[in-house]
Amino acid sequence: MSISARLFLFTLFIVRAQSWTVAADDVTTQRGAKIFAEQCATCHGKAGEGTADNHPDPLFGDKPTIDLAETIAATMPEDEAGKCTGDDAAAVAEWMQATFYSPEAQARINPPRTKLSRLTVTQYRNCVADLLDSFTQSSQPDDRRGLTARYYKSRRFTDQDKVIERLDASVDFNFGDATPDSEKIPNAEQFSIRWEGSVVVDETGWYDFILKTENGGRLFVNDPLTPLVDAWVKSGYDTEYRGSLFLLAGRIYPLRLEWFTFKEKTASVSLWWKPPHGIDQPIPDRHLAPQRSTQALIVETPFPPDDRSDGYVRGTSISREWDEATTFAAIEVVDRLWLMLKRIVPGKKSEERSERLRQFCAKFANRAFRRPLSELEQNVYVDAQFDSAATAEGGVRRSILAVLKSPRFLYRGISGQNDAFTRAERLSFALWDSLPDGDLLKAAEQGKLDSREGLREQAERLVSSYRGQIQLHRFLRVWLNLERLTDIGKNAQSFPEFTPEFAADLRVSLELLLDEVVSGDAGGFRELLATNETWVNDRIAAFYNIDQAADNTAFRKVKFEPELRAGVVSHPYLLSGLAYQDNSSPIHRGVFLSRGILGRALKPPADAVAPVPPDLASDLTTRERVSKHTSPEMCAGCHRMINSLGFALEKFDAVGRYRESEKDKPIDAAGHYRLSTGETAEFNGATELAGFLLRSRETHRSFARQLFHHMVQQPILAYGSQSINELAQFFADDQLNMKNLMVEIACRAAEYEQP
Repeated sequence: MSISARLFLFTLFIVRAQSWTVAADDVTTQRGAKIFAEQCATCHGKAGEGTADNHPDPLFGDKPTIDLAETIAATMPEDEAGKCTGDDAAAVAEWMQATFYSPEAQARINPPRTKLSRLTVTQYRNCVADLLDSFTQSSQPDDRRGLTARYYKSRRFTDQDKVIERLDASVDFNFGDATPDSEKIPNAEQFSIRWEGSVVVDETGWYDFILKTENGGRLFVNDPLTPLVDAWVKSGYDTEYRGSLFLLAGRIYPLRLEWFTFKEKTASVSLWWKPPHGIDQPIPDRHLAPQRSTQALIVETPFPPDDRSDGYVRGTSISREWDEATTFAAIEVVDRLWLMLKRIVPGKKSEERSERLRQFCAKFANRAFRRPLSELEQNVYVDAQFDSAATAEGGVRRSILAVLKSPRFLYRGISGQNDAFTRAERLSFALWDSLPDGDLLKAAEQGKLDSREGLREQAERLVSSYRGQIQLHRFLRVWLNLERLTDIGKNAQSFPEFTPEFAADLRVSLELLLDEVVSGDAGGFRELLATNETWVNDRIAAFYNIDQAADNTAFRKVKFEPELRAGVVSHPYLLSGLAYQDNSSPIHRGVFLSRGILGRALKPPADAVAPVPPDLASDLTTRERVSKHTSPEMCAGCHRMINSLGFALEKFDAVGRYRESEKDKPIDAAGHYRLSTGETAEFNGATELAGFLLRSRETHRSFARQLFHHMVQQPILAYGSQSINELAQFFADDQLNMKNLMVEIACRAAEYEQP
């Protein structure tokens, strides 16, 4: 389409349509409907629903009206392209937007409804762990870091041999043929150390714990009795020992390491781990806490993956595999819980203990069902199970199995009541991905959740907790699509220093930024997109020529090319992940920005087209090569937007290093983006791009929509056709405070009444 034609359509759109929502009796709308019926309905159906013979797919999307008008002018009607142009194309586009094309119009045609959903895999595991926490003293990490260390002058861990007690930031010592303190521990032939505290976990997954020593040691993690790693008795010449545990984020787990040396020539001990998406490394001090914690019950039974077909995790798919997994998980819980009951439910006399076990099961069912038990439920899930069992142990097993297989535990909102306990359940699952804690249930019992003020007070308490911060941190990983940015590798000849260890450092750098924004009081979104500071260690500082290197490997925050970079969009980890092994990729970066940040729907191309290899276009810059490759009409519709966004980051190469030229040509980092209003935003480079994203209404809408889906796991338009706009406006008016947006979303979900 010519520039003059585009200008005409744009002017026509601005003059006539500040909004595409037009009253049904508007003359323009009537004309658009008439033209569509005459020229388009044969192929696309009377209301864009599609036709079996020609175009079976319905017409809907998120193109701005001006873009839709351009597409109509260029392609419709199919057998006479170019017939519907100018004023007619604009009228058809306006009518389509208001009638069936836009997401809001689709919501009016087919009103989305909330669906009955089961617990997701994460929710199931969180619920089981929190059920046990109901009977123990769970804790949140405080500001202290490291482990409590007690040093002994012999192999015996006795008070009379204890000579040093202090806080060690981490466990990574090489004593050689000496001792930690020659005065207090004069004999290098034998001494011992015990480290105690907790390990702090902020990502769910499998963790390898690694004990490195040529001496003797044993490591206990989340189990005070059975060592995860046992090297107490040496056999052979091994100096590295591993054990694996599945751990849930948002919790702290008890940890104890006991180590000794006896007549060995040298002494050393190091405690390492391999976290999810990480490499073998010493456990950093930020993941160790000196405070004590209690054992958590973490279900390890494998589950089939949850449904993500709508773009977010939902518990809507029920299968035989899922049902079997819940059965095996319930058996696992019963077996492991019984071993813990001696310390949870005291009592020496058999009759006294039997009654206490019955009371325990009643409380367990009460918490599992998220509301007080009815008389019938008390009988079915507790009394009848004990009465039909030969022993108290049998009664406990039968009762717990019945509760964990009950729909009242496995499904959310199954009571059908919209009372205070339902509101408590919705609030807790939105903010903690788990069942309500004792304080929230107490607030429900006392009627404090009957008002928005009471709901907000509880929501703010949950959001401000460590669990609430982890929920936001987990969403930001999803928002940045980090689960797909794993095993980042580069050409070893081009970038020999970009090793797996270096890639892991970059991941930690980004995670530290996320930690900072979720734990701060300002809401974090502005800092997330605009900060000019980056967390670096010596290896990162050397790679990017940051003149602030220190003499250690610790991470610290520094200003990193503040005139050139801003926030996560120019963070080296994302730039490296959204690139090829040798070259940058404006397409990967543009797709991330358009789909993930701005929330634009992108349909896959009708025909897959292989990219032109750089060596076949050796005289072209990446921008020139990509522009040429995506110039065909079947590509240009989406790539005009994708490429232009990605080009703004083109001054960063495949590993996120800044550059001014490529192929001896100056790099053009200018880009633009057409807004839903029809206006065009222009930007040049990362800082201007970040500023545009931060101000953009579309960014606010996309972030609010994605956060709602992550928290509530129901379609947002089921909560009102204007729910996205309202939350986006709330977010903008509240200075982009992510935590306050979480509170608002949770309260809206809690108050919702199914029509």
